[in-house]
Amino acid sequence: MNVNVLVPLIATIAYIPLFVILLSNRPWQRRHRLFLLFLIPAMLWSLSGFFLRSNLFAPHILAKIIPIATIWMLVQLHYFISSFYRSEHTRIPLAYIFLIVTIVLTGLDFIPQSIEVTATGTVIVHYGIWLIAIGLLFLFTLGVQNVYSLLQRYRISSDASERNQIAYLLAAIGVLVVFLLGSFTPRGGEYPVPHIGNFVTACVLTYAVVTHRLLDVRVIFRQALIYVVLYGGSIGMVVLFFWLAQRFVGFELNFASLALAIGFGIPAVLLFVHKVRGLWQKKVEEAFIGARYSYRRQLTQFITKIHDVPTLEQLGSEFISLLAQSLDCRRACLLLPEAGNEGFSVRFTYPPVEDNPMGELKLRPDSPVVTWLEHESTMLPERNLDIFPEFQSISFLNSNLYGRKREKKSDWQG
Repeated sequence: MNVNVLVPLIATIAYIPLFVILLSNRPWQRRHRLFLLFLIPAMLWSLSGFFLRSNLFAPHILAKIIPIATIWMLVQLHYFISSFYRSEHTRIPLAYIFLIVTIVLTGLDFIPQSIEVTATGTVIVHYGIWLIAIGLLFLFTLGVQNVYSLLQRYRISSDASERNQIAYLLAAIGVLVVFLLGSFTPRGGEYPVPHIGNFVTACVLTYAVVTHRLLDVRVIFRQALIYVVLYGGSIGMVVLFFWLAQRFVGFELNFASLALAIGFGIPAVLLFVHKVRGLWQKKVEEAFIGARYSYRRQLTQFITKIHDVPTLEQLGSEFISLLAQSLDCRRACLLLPEAGNEGFSVRFTYPPVEDNPMGELKLRPDSPVVTWLEHESTMLPERNLDIFPEFQSISFLNSNLYGRKREKKSDWQG
């Protein structure tokens, strides 16, 4: 099995972490569903390329599946990318016309043009002018539209995380286009050029998901990633050690050596995990939540020593500051009961400046927010402000407190 066969397989495997991340995070939003519909043909494309190049399955069938999977992947990538600059659903998915045309031309044997099997068993497919025409038409219509819209969104966005997400999406598009076009060069069909691009795209998207929150990732996945890498890496090093001993020293693997391996390996794994767990957890958390990690650490430490805080002023100001920064909240306030009535008024704000509009916030005793908190004894989710009719009468959400309509209930919630 040569490198040309392994590259599509590696590209397929590279998408598995994205599948695990996606399937371990529920509930799904529209963007999650669109991303899943992109992952399926992306993996099918490279997996079909692996079977085709290894000549393990009927090459004539695989040669028809590959172009269909390729166009399907591009169509789904278009709809996934459009979710970053278009909020509403697409009423008529016209992009599927490209997929339908590809399926029809493949069924009529216009795609692929020819299949060649060399003396060494290598399968070389010539897809012909029809697939090139469909690809170029897709690139100069929907592809250009996606790039232009992302650049416009990048230009007007004031959110640093959103700009980072768009930058990585543009990088993924650029990589995929370059390597796909490279497959149409005179010798491009002999080498897995597009699958190299698919592998790089998977790496870029994985990094964007993990580091720049391209998709929302829950805490449970981060914890699972920490332990899988720690224990999996430790066991892998132990296995590698005994394999090297067997390979170069002549160490024989029998019942006694297996008992020795278990007796040596378990303490070694536990010792390694104990030594590096703190550092690895810090690196993973920093990769997922960035600068907020340090504020969350400070907030945890503050809570553990809260009984030592001498004054209410110090407690309130430090607490609201750390809480707001750990949640990446632009403005926040802490409301306390007013003397003489059952209402609440702002006592501490973040940032602590004179012109912070959060300082004007008040909650009357008959406020639906106060009523909710008294009856439910739990947090009030943001989505409930839109769902339940009793919250529609809250006047401060539409007041000048936020400068524009509902700018941000998240500020109030912080």
